Amino acid sequence: MKLVTSITVLLYLGIRGDAKTTQPNSMESNEEEPVHLPCNHSTISGADYIYWYRQRPSQGPEYVIHGLTSNVNNRMASLTIAEDRKSSTLILHHATLRDAAVYYCILRDHSGTDGAAAVQYLPGGEKEGI
Repeated sequence: MKLVTSITVLLYLGIRGDAKTTQPNSMESNEEEPVHLPCNHSTISGADYIYWYRQRPSQGPEYVIHGLTSNVNNRMASLTIAEDRKSSTLILHHATLRDAAVYYCILRDHSGTDGAAAVQYLPGGEKEGI
């Protein structure tokens, strides 16, 4: 078994459709420590839900969590939403190598226009182009 002492979180901005979300460039975390992934969505409308998905290499997107106005928890993560809804944070409570994926923060409304920003986890400080 390979011991991983740290996980590097590389964030990059991915745009899909009319992008409404942004995220910082990078951050780092040690294994088994919480990772806080912020997402800014200053143009959010009242009907927009905040969704998080992740996509592991060679796999399709996987739903993580979503919310509208209040904080949400599930077995994978927590989502905290600011009172004004202009920002939110996905919290992975115990990040491990199995969490290596691209994470997408997406605003979804009923009109079909989505905005997305992507977050990529790379173990041990490796960098990979997407």
